[in-house]
Amino acid sequence: MDPSIAKAISEVLGPFLGLLALGAIPVTLMFLTKHFKLRTRELELEAELHGRDSQARLQAMETRLSALEGALTSIVQTISRRHELMQPPDAPLTQESSRTPSLSQVK
Repeated sequence: MDPSIAKAISEVLGPFLGLLALGAIPVTLMFLTKHFKLRTRELELEAELHGRDSQARLQAMETRLSALEGALTSIVQTISRRHELMQPPDAPLTQESSRTPSLSQVK
């Protein structure tokens, strides 16, 4: 390329590119500002949605836990009542030995 043509192109394109850059900077800043505000709002809404979901999960788990505790409590109470009704294995033998006469007494 001829040096005079390169000089003419740079003289014409220089101010044009400068104005374009100066015009693009505010537009770019506005775009970035709006974009990040929108993205922040999206993240807040998503966090709120997940917060509600986690609260629902927590409530469901607490309900299940209370039902499980109730079932276990009733099982333990049933077992303890059965244990109270059952006689210990040593008790009938000691009572029977005192009631039944010995072999020497039977003869």
